[in-house]
Amino acid sequence: MIPFSLDPDILSWSYLVQFVVFVPLAILALKLPGQKWFEAIDLKWVPTKQIAQWTGIWLACWTTALLLYWQLPVPADPFLQAVNGTRHQGVALASILLAPMFEEIIFRGCGFRLWRHTGLGLHGTLLLTSVLFMLMHIHQYSWFVLMLIFFFGVLLGLAREKTGSLLIPLLLHTLNNVFAVVLIIWLGIAR
Repeated sequence: MIPFSLDPDILSWSYLVQFVVFVPLAILALKLPGQKWFEAIDLKWVPTKQIAQWTGIWLACWTTALLLYWQLPVPADPFLQAVNGTRHQGVALASILLAPMFEEIIFRGCGFRLWRHTGLGLHGTLLLTSVLFMLMHIHQYSWFVLMLIFFFGVLLGLAREKTGSLLIPLLLHTLNNVFAVVLIIWLGIAR
């Protein structure tokens, strides 16, 4: 039997509820009078060249992480085992559509906007948002995958900082989750 916290149906509904409740609240908290919602979270277009550069960086990191995952003695993840090869549409849609938007608005949107220009500075903000991002996934994954999530959070934070936009982290997070869904939920290659 799958533990309650790892049940794919519960997780997919949980993400939907979190998204519906917290994303509007986060945007409202950041929004200044007369400002559009996408301006409040710094969702603005960046040049195609930057999109290509950050996608290349992400692809190199993803390839390295995948090689390490298959070469090192990584313990099995109960959540990955629960969804491995299931083709669970709820988890797939939550992972591809809701999770990237929710998590990027919360961590690289709100977190960055609130903490970047405080005493934390860039390094403290990167560390704090990446640790919180990792901790959000702690009930799902092994220590190895959590470390990958932490470093992925750092990459997303750097992309946010260097581009001044939430667009690149959002695109990279979505791309990352599409790859993970195809490999794990559809092809069933988790171990």
